Amino acid sequence: MATALVLLAVLYLPIPGAIVLFVRGWSGSWLLAIGAVAGLVAFLVFLPTLSERLALAAAHAVYVEREDEPQLYDLVARLAGMADLPVPRLAVAPTDVPNAFSAGRSPTDAVVVVTRGLLSRVQGGELEAVLAHELAHVANRDAFVMTLVSAPTMLAHKLFTWVVSAPGRAKGAAKVLVFFALLYCFFPLVMLWILYAVAAALVLTVSRYREYVADRGAVLLTGAPEQLMSALQRLAGELPLIPKADLRATAGANALFILPTEGQPGGFELDPQRLFGSHPPLERRLARLSETSRDIGRSIHAEKLPALQEPQEPATRNPRALAAFFCAALYWCFVAAFWLGADPFQAAIPVAAVWIAGVVLGIQAAGRASRGAPGMGFAVAALTGLVAPWVLGIVGFFVVFLVGSFLD
Repeated sequence: MATALVLLAVLYLPIPGAIVLFVRGWSGSWLLAIGAVAGLVAFLVFLPTLSERLALAAAHAVYVEREDEPQLYDLVARLAGMADLPVPRLAVAPTDVPNAFSAGRSPTDAVVVVTRGLLSRVQGGELEAVLAHELAHVANRDAFVMTLVSAPTMLAHKLFTWVVSAPGRAKGAAKVLVFFALLYCFFPLVMLWILYAVAAALVLTVSRYREYVADRGAVLLTGAPEQLMSALQRLAGELPLIPKADLRATAGANALFILPTEGQPGGFELDPQRLFGSHPPLERRLARLSETSRDIGRSIHAEKLPALQEPQEPATRNPRALAAFFCAALYWCFVAAFWLGADPFQAAIPVAAVWIAGVVLGIQAAGRASRGAPGMGFAVAALTGLVAPWVLGIVGFFVVFLVGSFLD
């Protein structure tokens, strides 16, 4: 988690720096550049609130008071007292998708979100275990970390969905105009998609590892590991029965949910929120809960657990990994040819196409490998060979530009 957060900081921090340098270069005034810094600081101060609103908007959740859900409120209040936490705010999402998540800036300003689908399917000790899991996120403060670092990817998800659905929304002659507009902006859109994919991969890495800690926290709080195991299996069995349209409607908050709403994509997928696994495999979570139950000296067989329905099978094939590695090798063959004296302008379009294909296939291959398929080594090697030189070049350019501006 620490490594992923450091890499996210490395990914995000150059963006405001680029804005400041652009303002300085465009205006020639450091005063305006300092004003841009002040604006960025104000935005960062507001970002936690924006992150929470984005998380609730992604699930279409609304706040509720005690008189609206008295039993739910009393249960959360009792668990919060046991965990020595302030009672968090409550929100309910109207979707039939059975799930829950937590968000907020701190334990004193947290919100626990449950869906109508969860309240209608999970009761008693299982519901208590799910809520304890979410309160463990609040106590560990990873709810704040996730809502903060996932805000840019949520915005990117909304932008990606809007761009992809633009041709379908257009009517008549507007379809042609939208098509040519997307074609004209193809290369900038590809670059933005790559940034979105890398950020999503790092955010989902943080999401996967924090689930283990919250599972253990829920067990320590309730003392009933079998209830959480039963709830996880029940939810995993119910999710495949939910209509795909309802699952996609809540996909923006997938990294925050207690269980992912969508499984392994079957074909060519471009949305990074679905490419990478947002949670550990259910089997691993159950195995760790079993270990935790032995640590606290309680048998997980105190109650019979429901059988897992339609278990998600890990991807077994990953041909995109080799394809990405081949594109990376071909790209460097082109680069070597240019070094030997070939005219780069004669092959500009093929080289760009090979580079884009290699990066897209490499990201897809890494996503499938994160879900259990082979080929992670080929995917990482391809992405390193294709992306790393450009990243180093861009960082070097900004460093030289910044040093030159100070020297002037």
